[in-house]
Amino acid sequence: MRILLVDDTLAHRRAGKRQLEALGHEVVALCDYTEAERMVETERFDAALIDLLMPAEPLTLGPDAVAKYVGVEIDVGFALMLALTMAGIPLVAVATDTNHHAHPASAMVDWFRKPMAINGAKVLIMHAPMCEDHTKNWGEILRRLTAE
Repeated sequence: MRILLVDDTLAHRRAGKRQLEALGHEVVALCDYTEAERMVETERFDAALIDLLMPAEPLTLGPDAVAKYVGVEIDVGFALMLALTMAGIPLVAVATDTNHHAHPASAMVDWFRKPMAINGAKVLIMHAPMCEDHTKNWGEILRRLTAE
């Protein structure tokens, strides 16, 4: 499987690449959502595994919004998930390692208990299972996403 992995935390990206390649997958690991959106315009992926909370990027923000939001972790994973399903990626998982008591967007993840169909894609929104080294267990996330 060709997998797009998007997470702003270097340790999670490295762990994901290592875990998924060990399972026989080809992995493209990116650190921001702008790069991911650009990449899916020209490249094809079988699945996308993305972080929920990532730092805001300037994009089309005005000066006041740039000063207020750029670099602040926001729930871009939800919007990126929608963009990737619209780009035709058939399997998309959004995973957070943030405690649901620590961030309102992470608390919203509790609402989703089962995979759902969005824009023809199978989508899973979840709290990430963690490895002993405190990185996300991307292999388990993919397993849950692809389970029937």
